[in-house]
Amino acid sequence: MRLPSRYGLLIEHSNRKDSDSDCDGEQSSKLDGENGAIIPVGNENLSVPSSPDLISRPLPVELEGLHEKYSATCRLFKFHELVSATSNRSQVYRGCLPDGKELAVKILKPSEDVLKEFVLEIEIITALHHKNIISLFGFCFENNHLLLVYDLLSRGSLEENLHGNKKEPLAFGWSERYRVAIGVAEALDYLHNREAQPVIHRDVKSSNILLSDDFEPQLSDFGLAKWASATSSHITCSDVAGTFGYLAPEYFMYGKVNEKIDVYAYGVVLLELLSGRKPICSDCPKGQESLVMWAKPILNSEKFVTLLDPSLGSSYDHDQVERMVLAASLCIRRAPRARPQMSLVVKLLQGDTEVVKWQDSK
Repeated sequence: MRLPSRYGLLIEHSNRKDSDSDCDGEQSSKLDGENGAIIPVGNENLSVPSSPDLISRPLPVELEGLHEKYSATCRLFKFHELVSATSNRSQVYRGCLPDGKELAVKILKPSEDVLKEFVLEIEIITALHHKNIISLFGFCFENNHLLLVYDLLSRGSLEENLHGNKKEPLAFGWSERYRVAIGVAEALDYLHNREAQPVIHRDVKSSNILLSDDFEPQLSDFGLAKWASATSSHITCSDVAGTFGYLAPEYFMYGKVNEKIDVYAYGVVLLELLSGRKPICSDCPKGQESLVMWAKPILNSEKFVTLLDPSLGSSYDHDQVERMVLAASLCIRRAPRARPQMSLVVKLLQGDTEVVKWQDSK
């Protein structure tokens, strides 16, 4: 999100996963298909659009509150330190702190109208502690520069590994795909069933699932996330945001938001893992442009072999494929109430039969 201010600070969280990687300033580079984990962008020197009327404003009250909340466990940085760590490259780039810690730094455009959303994003992600959810290392805003700083994941996004320049069929085989499916399911189960206030991600998609060296997934980008309502079965949003191809029907048409829109989007991700196809395929034959519309008849016919990515060959576990196919078919059901909770999806992928009983009850 975006935020104006003339003050700057990078807040480093002490409750996060550490990295033992080492690097120096010369190794820092733009975050691209070869080196990055967030968004590939241009190679220009660091520059952020300025707005003089925003630069002179004092620190917003909301950010003062964040600073006070985390001051006991936070380390403060200046903007120039990040510029030095990253060799002043690009708008999304790879950085390296003096202690060898590698970072992914994302620059956001300043805008006064998204202050609350930016603060909410920070509040949500700093409240989350799960091995399959990305760690926010910190943030910086100074002289109208706004940056989010994350741990760097070397293999990039699931989208890159399935559809892009990181695609390696031999390296990203069935066992790796199944690991990703379970990890993301566990992350969503955690979000939806937190003892504290649950969270709805609202933008689950393959480009927001980042992968470590051993293909451990981490759900990222909480820019659209919302706290779930404690008093209502759903929230109604007037501004439908997200990515076409992953949007649940009730959200796309009526703006209704609850945890079941994440379940639907997760079902689309499962179809990507199974088929190797994109959610929307502009080059596909007429009637097959939508992954969901293409897959549903196959799911209903139970001829799941025709659903599988040809690059997998015969190197897959038949039982695991059946479980993932069932999970996908349940998650993309049109009616929200007919979709399972993520806790049931986790059990299904782990081999539990409880979901089959749940399905029969529906």
